[in-house]
Amino acid sequence: MADDGLNPAGAVASARLAELVQLTLAADGAIIDLRAYAERQRALGAPERLKTAGILLAGGEAELSETLLWRIADPVEAGASGFQSYACVPLHDLDGAPLGRIVAIQRGQRLFDGHDLKILRTVADIVADLTRQPQLAS
Repeated sequence: MADDGLNPAGAVASARLAELVQLTLAADGAIIDLRAYAERQRALGAPERLKTAGILLAGGEAELSETLLWRIADPVEAGASGFQSYACVPLHDLDGAPLGRIVAIQRGQRLFDGHDLKILRTVADIVADLTRQPQLAS
């Protein structure tokens, strides 16, 4: 991520949520994809309260590259990168405008079930709420 002078709390919050998704679902990766939100905030010159974040089990480390995460959050690109299973729920703000998506990915075959999607939806609701929290802004 570029050093844009923002309070790092937004990156920490979204990275922890991505880790929570990954651990709870025992998935190979989880991505909090906030591309639509980031692009809208940047176009408005407004602060971003949360950052795109993800964790990929390749090294067990949080991934900080927005470009990589935005690419892998796409199901076609995830497949091209060796992930065979993909689950996603969209993120929207209160007005229904898109913010991004929460993604869980698996290298092998896996059927993400209704319980898994409920977890993703709960985290999506939390992320949407966090984008409105003024204490995360710089």
